[in-house]
Amino acid sequence: MKPFSEAARDTRAKASELAEKTAENARLTAEAAKARIQDGYGRARAATDELADRTRAATSELADRTRAATSELAAKGREQAEVARDVAEQAIAKGKVQAKRANSKLKDVAQEQPLALVAGAVALGALIGSLLPKRNND
Repeated sequence: MKPFSEAARDTRAKASELAEKTAENARLTAEAAKARIQDGYGRARAATDELADRTRAATSELADRTRAATSELAAKGREQAEVARDVAEQAIAKGKVQAKRANSKLKDVAQEQPLALVAGAVALGALIGSLLPKRNND
């Protein structure tokens, strides 16, 4: 049997060796955990970057499509305004022609049948007068 002090030294040495192995295992475990965390962070960062890139691309595409649609709508609006302007110009031209024709006919009637024109004016005046409200002089 070993003396008590030698057994204590052996036990102390074994305990010290066990503590060193435990410390080494803890260090290795911590390094492995750190590596896994860094790897996870790197993958998360890469996924975030990829998502940001896809979002930028989709946003850019949407902006391009919106600009194209806006340009197309503006072009259609210009076309419709041009058509409306042409129609209005044609209506004005027709109105001028009809007004000239009516004026010419009125002059012809005034020269050829002045009494009929006066009678028509009197009839028109009577019609307008009959449509006006009557006043009470009370």
